[in-house]
Amino acid sequence: MSKNNQSQYQALTSQLSQLGFTQLESEVYLHLLINGDSTGYAVAKGIGKAVANVYKAVEGLSNKGAVEITVGDSKICHAAPWQQVLTSAQSRFAENISELEQQLKQLPAQQDDENVYQLKNTEQVLTTAKLMIEQASSIIVAELKPEAAKYFALLLEQAVSRGVEVRVKVYQTISIKGAKITLRQKGEQVYAKTDHSSFKFCADGRESLTAILTADFVNVIQAFKSKSALICMEMYCGLIYELILTDLKQAIPAGDIKRCQQILDETEHLHPFSTENNVFTNFKSRYQQ
Repeated sequence: MSKNNQSQYQALTSQLSQLGFTQLESEVYLHLLINGDSTGYAVAKGIGKAVANVYKAVEGLSNKGAVEITVGDSKICHAAPWQQVLTSAQSRFAENISELEQQLKQLPAQQDDENVYQLKNTEQVLTTAKLMIEQASSIIVAELKPEAAKYFALLLEQAVSRGVEVRVKVYQTISIKGAKITLRQKGEQVYAKTDHSSFKFCADGRESLTAILTADFVNVIQAFKSKSALICMEMYCGLIYELILTDLKQAIPAGDIKRCQQILDETEHLHPFSTENNVFTNFKSRYQQ
């Protein structure tokens, strides 16, 4: 077996093991898949494993639906099509996830805390952001660089459809139906000054997330989340005032006083302390003595 083939073989056995196969079961299944139907004894000789162990692996694969065995004295092993094996594994996984979800729902809800958590896994960062958007009930404010804006656009539109107010600052023109979009002038020039992608979210003043990822969304450079009412208030205020200022910086130089007044009127309800909105209510309830 060539070095490249050996590397591919090892990768396949490793991935099959993640489907619930033992190492030996993975080797037996791949041998049958590559070399065709065979007896358990021949398979053992082909992969250099003990016959008794291979017979046990064949039985295990048969129970998993990955190997079919002929009826009769001379039992011939046949590898089930890999498409069938993957479909079956996917179905089992979905069933397990569904059952686990129902069981976990029975546990007491986690209590919010005041800590700041560093996230180092890209999937964890993106999942955290998705859950924040999906669970928001009142308002989402965000700053999204182009890659992030495209990635979260549909989820933000779904939030709007649920009645959530969504206000987003972006650096390239993008359509997010129902959301209030603030487009940074010369945003592409600003964004080009860095070689990464970043985003900030604050949902209902209850949870905040700020993250810097590589431009391809593969690796996390830095990411932090928190449900601290103080940190969320600071994040919320920072974002809304940044959105308002960005809009005003475009209207003021143009001498558009009417537009300036419109911006101030449309955002008056966002100020947490003067209007005592939902964000303020959350902040006050957390620290009320």
